Amino acid sequence: MSRRQALASSLAMVAGAVLMPVAPAFAEAEPATAAAGIGAGALQTLTDPILAYTYQYPTVTSEGKPLNMIISRVPEKYSSAAPLTADARQRIVSEVFDFKNFVTASMTVGPASGVLKGRNPEEWKPREVALTVLVDRSTARTTAGQRVALNDVQESHLEVRSGLQYWVYEHVSQGSPTITSRTKESYRHALAVTTWRNGQDGSPYLYTLNLSCPEQLWPELEPLFKAAVAKFALLPTTRDYIPPDKDPWLFF
Repeated sequence: MSRRQALASSLAMVAGAVLMPVAPAFAEAEPATAAAGIGAGALQTLTDPILAYTYQYPTVTSEGKPLNMIISRVPEKYSSAAPLTADARQRIVSEVFDFKNFVTASMTVGPASGVLKGRNPEEWKPREVALTVLVDRSTARTTAGQRVALNDVQESHLEVRSGLQYWVYEHVSQGSPTITSRTKESYRHALAVTTWRNGQDGSPYLYTLNLSCPEQLWPELEPLFKAAVAKFALLPTTRDYIPPDKDPWLFF
């Protein structure tokens, strides 16, 4: 091979290395297996190895109306995730959002707090878990400074899947007027599921998937939300796993 050919070959190899796409840290959303009564492709799956969880979110309503669900927050480690409140306990580690219909699927992680802190998770009651998570997400406070939840918990129950506890709860909250509902009294309806996993120090961290939509869309999205909640799961940890309490204030 001549010197010119050798140089050309070396440049081609360097260019190929620079242009080679880098695999994302999380698994790209892909069509989920159709659940009973749910059409194929109605749900998409997102899997994150950093905090070791997987969940689904709807791409259409039960009436066949398409949803333009966009990953608005790419899955990331707890330490660099956006906090929901000033104390930064509950943080949004991933989120998918339809900006036109205001449909949201958000994943939050945070340490057990309130009445759950210091107790065995086996003793946690469904409504206690629901209210604790919702209070931790809230910025509303009483005149005494105590934080309160502005969500009305409609129903809550415990499910045990593969030996793990999953608390499922339906809740309603008042929201701001949207394009689809310009009335002063606008409500959001949501279905959430919370489970837990120990941190490095052995204290439990809550993993919560919350799916919400404007009240008027609830009849069309309730069956898909229920199917998505049923598929939410913690995954076995791999070498990519980063415990939420590892350098919790290291934002990079």
